[in-house]
Amino acid sequence: MVSLSARLKRNSLPPLSLQTPLSPRPSSSRTTSSRPSYHARLAASGGMSPGNPYYGRTASEVSPEADETASGGGEALWHGTPVFDASYWHSKGGMDLVREKHGEMHASVEALTILCSSGDSNWHLESMALFWPRVQVVDIEYNTREVQPDTLALQWLCTAQDCALFPQAQLYRLTARWAGCTEVFEHPLCSAFGSDLATRLALLDRLPPLAGDQELEMRFYKYRVLFLTAVSFAMGAMAKTAAGSRAMEAYITYLFKTDIFAPTSIELTDAQPQHLQSVLAAINANTHNISYDEMRATTSTAALQSSLRRICFDMHNMASGRDRIIFCAVHFPNLESLIVRHSPDFRLLHDDTMNLGVLFSLRWPDLVELQLPFISDQYAKTLQSKCPALRFLFVLPESRYERWTAYSQSFTTDGLHGLATHWPMMRQLVVKYAFRHALSTQNMDVAPMSPSRISFGSAKRSTLSRRTSILPMSPESQFPTPKTDSLPGPWPCESFVIHPKHRNLCVLRMPYLQLPFSVALAMLVDVPQLLVLEFTPLLRDPAVSPQGLASTLRRRVSISPSPQLNAPFADSNIVYQLDSAKHPLESMVLHDACTTRYITTSWIQIMNTFLQLSAVSFVATSQEDVTIGLRIKLFCSRNDASFDVDIDDQSRAFQTRIDFTNSWGRAEGLASAC
Repeated sequence: MVSLSARLKRNSLPPLSLQTPLSPRPSSSRTTSSRPSYHARLAASGGMSPGNPYYGRTASEVSPEADETASGGGEALWHGTPVFDASYWHSKGGMDLVREKHGEMHASVEALTILCSSGDSNWHLESMALFWPRVQVVDIEYNTREVQPDTLALQWLCTAQDCALFPQAQLYRLTARWAGCTEVFEHPLCSAFGSDLATRLALLDRLPPLAGDQELEMRFYKYRVLFLTAVSFAMGAMAKTAAGSRAMEAYITYLFKTDIFAPTSIELTDAQPQHLQSVLAAINANTHNISYDEMRATTSTAALQSSLRRICFDMHNMASGRDRIIFCAVHFPNLESLIVRHSPDFRLLHDDTMNLGVLFSLRWPDLVELQLPFISDQYAKTLQSKCPALRFLFVLPESRYERWTAYSQSFTTDGLHGLATHWPMMRQLVVKYAFRHALSTQNMDVAPMSPSRISFGSAKRSTLSRRTSILPMSPESQFPTPKTDSLPGPWPCESFVIHPKHRNLCVLRMPYLQLPFSVALAMLVDVPQLLVLEFTPLLRDPAVSPQGLASTLRRRVSISPSPQLNAPFADSNIVYQLDSAKHPLESMVLHDACTTRYITTSWIQIMNTFLQLSAVSFVATSQEDVTIGLRIKLFCSRNDASFDVDIDDQSRAFQTRIDFTNSWGRAEGLASAC
């Protein structure tokens, strides 16, 4: 069985909308209830990774004192229960293997997932025809060439409604992909439709005809009025043809400016600023002559969709010429989740890479969750004034761009401290963004050459310099790449005090902040409900090397701690406060800590005072770190550590970031020379 969260990562669309994990499980008899609010639906997705915008809970209905998932890695199963991926087992051994695994697992499975295409055989129907006594959710991803709900979709719905096969099923969820568009349909099996359904169906009669077949067009609309919850548009793919652009603009107009479909989530992916301009221009131009006043309840002229609770802009470029992001708070008055992603385009190197347009020109009074691809001290101050209700803040650039020099605006520890202390109701803060302290021209210095085995005298060196000075320079030498040690990266901070105490923060991830361990412990006192902490330890070299420190790795790991090495961890008052308060810390992630100078027996004793601590993860950025990390793991097990030690090997990802940044440095130099 596999994690449903891993499946959701592929499309980043909203997760399954079920009751919260804190509510009692439904009985086998299906009762009728009203559809949960958007906050409650998001609450059902606890345990997602920070890369996914639905990691953790955003439900205002859930008590802040409730336990939160502390995995932080996105590997926890949805709803804490097993998931059966029928397509995975079918790809491994056909229906015979599916039936075999069904016999082994069907008694405990609570979510059934299927991935199929329109040209496949009927193996998916055979999988659903098996008996699933505890399955609550049937989730199907379907790649199709048709925009209409075909026979298969209706057959899946009828099968999911069969109480003999799915006695506890609550939701049938269909994710359909066609022609650059991804739509999510949720068919509630145990709850009634919204009270406004009849009103929205009546609005269909007022729509102008778009195609020749009116009956087919009405089927298209009715199915989406009933079941549509989320839409994702690949703007680049749909804008390749004139017909595709017209169809997309008409559909987006109905989604954004009328109450017909009332989606809760919309994504605009593969987007450029001019795409957003064209969408708003099409709505304002009203080429289809729609009476907006009759088609929606919102009276504001500038406001778009009032039902929208989540919107995602996946941008290739933040600015293109004079075009910027043109949307702001006035367009989405009830928005609760705003996601902005950035995958830079090589063709527009000279444009502003950190320009959010008018996105934060007005206050977002109801915004609960925000994800940005970059941050600066100025943006941090802007968020504090424009997003008063923020509870979930993620700064997540694309992994390769975490240390990209084009994100050059100053971001300091002061800005990070403001993000961590401004919102008293903040639940999760994740900032995977390297610090940029006024990067100077040293960033483009020539990287030092590796030492050679051959040494030359001064006379020989002068002769060589005269000879090489007349040779033509290669493009790489003309446009040197940034040095690794001058790239944006971790920044040491001797003090990080959260005052007054933050009693709601549960997840704090700051991988580029270097803190002494004593400062990190003191910070835990100020955040009494923190479950997940991620940072980079600040290792102090003692003034005098301890006597008898062996050079071999084995001796270094097993040696008793020296008082000088133990000094940063010896704040007994802080340790006593944490121990007496029974701090609920469950997970700690340490970067650049694969060193035997850091892990000592006293460190293990301090960590053992966290009774709920399940794991300490060491992030390794090289194979040497992995080797030392394995020794540390053995050392902790031999010295009665009550927690597990995990080694997160990110050596390849770390080198990819450095190489990627260097390649962009060369590309920028070549582009400027053209």
